[in-house]
Amino acid sequence: NLTDIMLESSLFYKITDPITDWRLPSDYRIKLLDKENVGNQRKLFSPVFFSTSATTGQRYLGLGQLPGPDDGPLLFVGNHQLFGFDLGMIISQLIYDRGIVARGLAHPFVFNTGDGNSQSPKSLFERMGAVMVSPRNYYRLMQTGQSALLFPGGVREVFHGKNEAYKLFWPEKVDFVRIAAKFNATVIPLSAVGAADSIRVLVDAPDVLKLPFLGPRAANWTKNVTAARFDTDANAELFVPPIPAPKDISRFYFLFGEPMSTTDMDFNDKEACEEFYKEVKSRVEIGLDDLVRAKEHDPFKDPVRRIPYEQITGKKSSYVSNGHIFFYNKILLINKTHKR
Repeated sequence: NLTDIMLESSLFYKITDPITDWRLPSDYRIKLLDKENVGNQRKLFSPVFFSTSATTGQRYLGLGQLPGPDDGPLLFVGNHQLFGFDLGMIISQLIYDRGIVARGLAHPFVFNTGDGNSQSPKSLFERMGAVMVSPRNYYRLMQTGQSALLFPGGVREVFHGKNEAYKLFWPEKVDFVRIAAKFNATVIPLSAVGAADSIRVLVDAPDVLKLPFLGPRAANWTKNVTAARFDTDANAELFVPPIPAPKDISRFYFLFGEPMSTTDMDFNDKEACEEFYKEVKSRVEIGLDDLVRAKEHDPFKDPVRRIPYEQITGKKSSYVSNGHIFFYNKILLINKTHKR
């Protein structure tokens, strides 16, 4: 363990280029980080993961249908859940189940806080491979054949309002598709639900600015936060969270859609790239709709039954009861006809 700590220390291992110099921590360190930062989330939310076959379009429990880590650059594109609670669960599950290191493209705010604090979001994100979201960083991740995790909706989705659960707020620009196509990346749509069912939004972010005392301070705060999109100024991106209140501890559900190849796409064909972009977005939306409907049939969706069962038996509630088989069939047998 001391050797691992020494090798990963900045005294012995200096990152000058976050794209090419970064390396995955040791197994011991990954397990430690997972236990400290994701373990409690996993106990509370008991996440369930599904993946989709690239050949048949059939959905399966688990991540066995995803491409392998050596199948060229992979780009996971999905909805950003409320407050981003699910990032650790996604990244750790990809590592454990498929050996895929999906490097998150994170908001600049993450990299401007917590210097010197080993438990800060900046330190934790960087240790697991996150880089600041920018056209250059994304380009170089694809260029070097790495995997990336992208949330086009960004802050707008992570701080969504009362009646905006699981809605997408993606920009019209299709640049991420063009770069993916340039390097023949495989794009995998990702739909995730659960966070908005666990938190009740009391005051929407824009309305926070109207509150006495708190409003002016929030307005000043957001003006000093660097926007995630390089072509957007800070005034156009409202980096103010809504005011929340706890609700039920809802289960989290993740659906990785059918892998979409860009091999035959000309990245200079803007019309083709726009159609591809629309299709990715459509598949994420379809996945969200299917998960929202199907989770109602999960006999362990409610924490009152799920958490005690798992704590007492030491088993994940995913694999029990005839009722659960019915729930899985709702997911596995809902297969939409996608454009090719």
